[in-house]
Amino acid sequence: MADYKGIKGFKVQSLSADPAASQAAGGAWSSGGNINTARGQTTGAPQGTSTAGLIFGGAPGDVAITESYDGTTWTEVNDLNQGRYEAGGGGTQAAALAFGGWGPGSAQDETETWNGTSWTEVSDLNVASRGLASCGTQGAALAIGGGRTPSQTTSATVEQWNGTSWTEVNDLNTARKYFPGAGTVTAGLAMGGSSNPAGPGTQALTESFNGTSWSEVNDMNTARRSNSGFGTQAAALTMGGDTAPTTAVTESWNGTSWTEVADLASARGSSGAGGTSADGLIAGGYLAPTSLAISEEWSASADWYPIYEGQVYYNTTSNALKLTKTSISSGAWASGGTMNQARLYFAGAGTSQSASIAFGGAIPGGDRDYTEMYNGTSWTEVGDLNTGREQLGGLTAGTSSATATVGGTSLQSPVTIVDTTEEWNGTSWTAGNNISYSSYKTQGAGTLTSGIAFGGGADPWAILDKSATYNGTTWSEAADMNAGKVSAAGFGASSSDAICASGENTSTAQSVTCEKFDGTTWTEVGDNNTGRQHIKGRGATASFGIVVGGSIGAPTYAAQTLTEAWNGTSWTEVADLSTGVTAGTSGGGTGVSAIYGGGNDGSPTAASEEWTAPIVNETVTVS
Repeated sequence: MADYKGIKGFKVQSLSADPAASQAAGGAWSSGGNINTARGQTTGAPQGTSTAGLIFGGAPGDVAITESYDGTTWTEVNDLNQGRYEAGGGGTQAAALAFGGWGPGSAQDETETWNGTSWTEVSDLNVASRGLASCGTQGAALAIGGGRTPSQTTSATVEQWNGTSWTEVNDLNTARKYFPGAGTVTAGLAMGGSSNPAGPGTQALTESFNGTSWSEVNDMNTARRSNSGFGTQAAALTMGGDTAPTTAVTESWNGTSWTEVADLASARGSSGAGGTSADGLIAGGYLAPTSLAISEEWSASADWYPIYEGQVYYNTTSNALKLTKTSISSGAWASGGTMNQARLYFAGAGTSQSASIAFGGAIPGGDRDYTEMYNGTSWTEVGDLNTGREQLGGLTAGTSSATATVGGTSLQSPVTIVDTTEEWNGTSWTAGNNISYSSYKTQGAGTLTSGIAFGGGADPWAILDKSATYNGTTWSEAADMNAGKVSAAGFGASSSDAICASGENTSTAQSVTCEKFDGTTWTEVGDNNTGRQHIKGRGATASFGIVVGGSIGAPTYAAQTLTEAWNGTSWTEVADLSTGVTAGTSGGGTGVSAIYGGGNDGSPTAASEEWTAPIVNETVTVS
């Protein structure tokens, strides 16, 4: 008997705006009033707003000019006592702090307080500094890094203001200058900058302060210097800056990672700024060789709706019924952490770019039992395999704390193709029951308790169409594939949900053919656009994933940058790797979050790249 929901369906939310990943993700910049004196290297009151802003100092000319903003018009008010540029700042439009900077002819240590009407000199910094980051209030601020006297070398020194005097506290991990800060004296943030005293040395580094010490956290997506920023340790923005060329890119920090959001209308560097992730202001700056007078206001609605994959909702503003889904087509690769050991012909597993494991492989001049784990920032060496080997397979949907190896070639002389299985428990490898046949360049999918291995090569030269499933204890032979493959890509959720894509089907040819396993039989599905060998796959299910890298051609195989996305029906070429890589490059992840490291880009490499694909809105129908 049908129930009420079965008869009437389910309720669809009515929303006035599309959901977003964060409040800042729905924000935008709009034009503000021009400042009266065009200039760069000015400083903003970091806790100002788009209707109550303050900027002071700047260049050219070591100016002392101060201007106040009411949301429409900038008004010149009383000057600083000491003209300067590249100063630090704290506070609001009504109660601000200015310290350090350059001018005339040297770095400054002067500190001044603003009471809404005039500036008053107070206690100096302990060490004169320019191009420093800053955060906090008039009564409690941080002066972070910068170029310190007498030689203007880049500094990691941090000083804390208590309303009366400055005291040195723990240093940054990385010395730098020309960068912004955000937050407070007990919860601060430092973003980007230059680590090279004599040149750009542009950084994507982010460091977080807990009131005692600094910790490196996830990098910005775009390295930059002379950028601006504001907000809190948990919700900050950085915008503009010099990236060669000057950029308009804006990024939002959610306390864990950076996401690109709406760009500035005008690229600029060395601007004054202040605000929050919901309401802010940027003014002046440089777009070489021009000093700018323009300002822009940042606004992100407080009435935002968080985005979830699979939402169905009615947008009352656009009069459209919509859903959200993950879109691989809008994904991109970005530079990741460097592995500890360059290698090729190895395997990997994991659930995302921040929870991945890589194991085995051919390592020039070293062991082949290496295991490394990736946490989204860096690779760490962990417990070695019991038997060193290369050209092995792994259960790709396994986690960084539970997966298994299959097959490969041993280090014996002569080299021997093996049937070895080892299981990983998050700390160490343990011998498992071996598969019933020896193979190398075999691919895997699924998890430690529901895995599958397929294809590969045997000796003498043969390409296998075999497959076998794993239940966490033993391997069982499963249905043969329609065509044998070696060095193919594999991904999928389990022993009954797997994809085998591309690979090599003769000693000289790469295949475009793909097959899907449903637990009983292999079925040919949509072909890849470009057949490749030594290709790797990432996907949480057999209906949604990517294949990446590999090589084509014979007898000289050319490393590829290609990434193709699978939607369960067909393949689409998406964003390329920055560098073509082949020869068993691996790591772990899914179609929306993956790591691809090591391999061969002309020689064995330790570099890695991170893949991210966002959730986006798509219109289903319009009523």
